[in-house]
Amino acid sequence: MSEWALETFKAYDIRGIAGSQLSVSFANRLGRALPTFLDCGALAVGRDIRESGPELHEAFVNGLMSAGCDVLDLGFCTSGAVYSATANVEVVGGVMITASHNPPEYNGF
Repeated sequence: MSEWALETFKAYDIRGIAGSQLSVSFANRLGRALPTFLDCGALAVGRDIRESGPELHEAFVNGLMSAGCDVLDLGFCTSGAVYSATANVEVVGGVMITASHNPPEYNGF
């Protein structure tokens, strides 16, 4: 993992500048690693309206599936929809691709 990628790991999320700190490759590797790290077989995934969202979302979901994880792909949705899915659907957890209040060039997981 590149040194800059470590800077993206915060206390409760992973955030950085899309296209450099958070690349498509990074999103895919994260997706491949998360099922093993969490010891889970199914996750819900959603994204917000950020411009970088579709490509990070696709790479992340592809990584999850390549690791054998079932994905409830919520696509473009609110964080609340991901929270609701984790409580009401047969998944172990959820990931929202968003950078919340950060500037538009950022994104996160």
